[in-house]
Amino acid sequence: MKKDKLIGISLSAVAVVVLGGWLVWQFIFPSPIAQWVFYGEKPSEVRGYTYSPAKDSATGKPENKPAIPKGDGALLTFWSGARQCSLVVKSGNEKISITRFQDSNQQSVQVQYIDEGGTPAELNVQLGRGISFWTYADPAVPGDFIGWKFDNLAGKAVPVRYRHQKMIDGTQYKLLPNSRWSYEKYQNGKVVESKQLDDLPAIDANKNSKEELELMRQANEWLSENLQDMSDTLSVPIPDQWLNTNSDPCQSVYAEM
Repeated sequence: MKKDKLIGISLSAVAVVVLGGWLVWQFIFPSPIAQWVFYGEKPSEVRGYTYSPAKDSATGKPENKPAIPKGDGALLTFWSGARQCSLVVKSGNEKISITRFQDSNQQSVQVQYIDEGGTPAELNVQLGRGISFWTYADPAVPGDFIGWKFDNLAGKAVPVRYRHQKMIDGTQYKLLPNSRWSYEKYQNGKVVESKQLDDLPAIDANKNSKEELELMRQANEWLSENLQDMSDTLSVPIPDQWLNTNSDPCQSVYAEM
């Protein structure tokens, strides 16, 4: 009995030592929360890691080692814990930011783009389902933004128009305090149909698949053209195929680390 007790105490002591050693190791050599590669002009390529803020950090922000170069270029980052792949490309006033969320059964991609004139565009995609939201400036009507937004009742993305952040054409849903949903359909800035729903209709991925595939093709073409133009301007490699479920845009990050 006494021998068993001594063994138990010894094992506990070993566990404490191991845990203490691990904590010291983490303090001296913390594990990175992300790894990245930057493609620019000077220098042409820099690879590094991002760490959680140090306890004595004055800013409380994650730390990059080495520092990420400033200026124009393409920054590709893989966040291992969150399983997110992100890309930020800057060329003068033009900028594009892409995040691909992979830690879920339904992968999604979010894109924010600002052209040289400062005009924004936004694209949100549920991979395998279709467009959730895609808006861009209407070249025919200055100040208006047009595009597509997924409508649960229609079971597909429907055309939308916004003016000064107000909906002119399209549909929108809002969650009410009673846990029901309000539905409103707009035409020429006026509500032409409204009702309340107990629940949002389930999304059928096979419904209207031809229309969704065509819209996805257009979105992929739009994104690829912008990325290629910026790649040509900067003369740096920029990964494409962000809307392809079989691709891995962040492969070049951890492939050579």
